[in-house]
Amino acid sequence: MIAAEQTAPEGAIAVEELTDRAAIGALFGEWERLRAEVAARGGTRGPFLSPTWISIFAASLAGAESGRALRILVAHRQGRLAGILPLVAERRQIAGLPARVLRSLSDDHSDRFDALLDGEAAARAIFDHLARDRSWDVLELREAPVAAGAGIDRLVEIARARGQLLGEWPSLASPYLPLPSSVAELERGLAAKFRANLRRRARKLAAEVGPLALERIATGADSKTIDRALDDGFGLEAAGWKGEAGTAIACDPALSARYRALAHAFAARGQLALSFLTVGGARRAFHFALIEDGVYYLLKPGYDPALASYGPGHLHLDLVARALIEDGAREIDLLGDDLPWKRDWTDRVRRHAWRYIVRPTPFGRALHAWKFRLAPVVKRLGQKLTQSLSRSE
Repeated sequence: MIAAEQTAPEGAIAVEELTDRAAIGALFGEWERLRAEVAARGGTRGPFLSPTWISIFAASLAGAESGRALRILVAHRQGRLAGILPLVAERRQIAGLPARVLRSLSDDHSDRFDALLDGEAAARAIFDHLARDRSWDVLELREAPVAAGAGIDRLVEIARARGQLLGEWPSLASPYLPLPSSVAELERGLAAKFRANLRRRARKLAAEVGPLALERIATGADSKTIDRALDDGFGLEAAGWKGEAGTAIACDPALSARYRALAHAFAARGQLALSFLTVGGARRAFHFALIEDGVYYLLKPGYDPALASYGPGHLHLDLVARALIEDGAREIDLLGDDLPWKRDWTDRVRRHAWRYIVRPTPFGRALHAWKFRLAPVVKRLGQKLTQSLSRSE
């Protein structure tokens, strides 16, 4: 279903809202064209902005059961897409205050989110459409890249010029590893101590448990092969602390279904990259990754905690990096947050933030003042009081 269509004179940009996930399929070709053009101009890259990814996340995050309504804003000029901003509408608390929220179609498993915009005119058209819509108090855009060329940054700057209230919370700093043209160059780029530890641990693991090998699930693997690999991979991810905390993929049937849908959909596109570190022929570490335009996006790693002392995650990544170099890949995007193990491989990060646009109504002004000025002060005072009381005991 299409809602709230905006008419426009010939040559101008019109904006409409898609409220039915099925409508995404009809835009597939144009969506992919726009995504490629944005990437070619230095905008945000990656599978997170593809219609395939968005369709799967729409099925998971929007609908009657979730209490969220799908609202994908689509700007077009004479039949060609000029902008896309996938959102969901929900009612929830912001800093303890009930609010009507338009949120990016993303969650903790999205890693990166952005608007696809072919220029300032598309950004203005989408923002003007939002400004005329009085059904929301807060626009919340999660994990937006803090980088030149980011579409959400354009929207925020237009909102600033139009007198909207803005807020920002720094979030993920995702490490990434540019891949050189040879394995020898990769090794030279690693710290000598870390490189020596990799070799020592690989020899020790091979001697004490069994020979190491990289098993890659073939791009054209059938559905049963993919599902068996996912069963083993999700089991490895759940074997560690994530399983104990209940945050592993295998702990949530809906989340497991989403990752399986991603795996099969991107396998059909030739972009699924499942792999295992095998030790003595047994699968002991796992990567759920997607590869696009020479970039390996590592969505979910996992390994057998029984081998933790050998560093199986590092050994697996080492074999993957070597194989990717042989394939001619140009980068490993480690995604997620900045963790110590990732910094063993690289000192480069991509920064992200949650960006907020708050409508400047009396309620919006009160909410903005509370969330971005008063609540942080109250939180810091509470932390200091807790520390003071604990020292006095």
